Amino acid sequence: MFAGRYTYSAFDKDQRVTHAAITENKRLGTVLEFIKAEQEKDTPPKTKPAVKQRTRYKKTGRKPPGRPSKMEGYYARRRAEREAAALLDKA
Repeated sequence: MFAGRYTYSAFDKDQRVTHAAITENKRLGTVLEFIKAEQEKDTPPKTKPAVKQRTRYKKTGRKPPGRPSKMEGYYARRRAEREAAALLDKA
């Protein structure tokens, strides 16, 4: 029937080179020493991106203005009346 039921295997992504592996391999010893030195260096921790990957949404830190108030027109008229009155008082 089907010879290999499971065709995958678990793989450890965080593998480290050991001292025993370096001394065991005569030809790869220098390369393994270099790899071990690189692995021992402090690597910065991985940070999550600030941008959502699916939507590419970037946070701006501002809030949207929202729905305009029904009183905005009233406030604009009153402001214009006050400015006009101030100009008449100066003249």
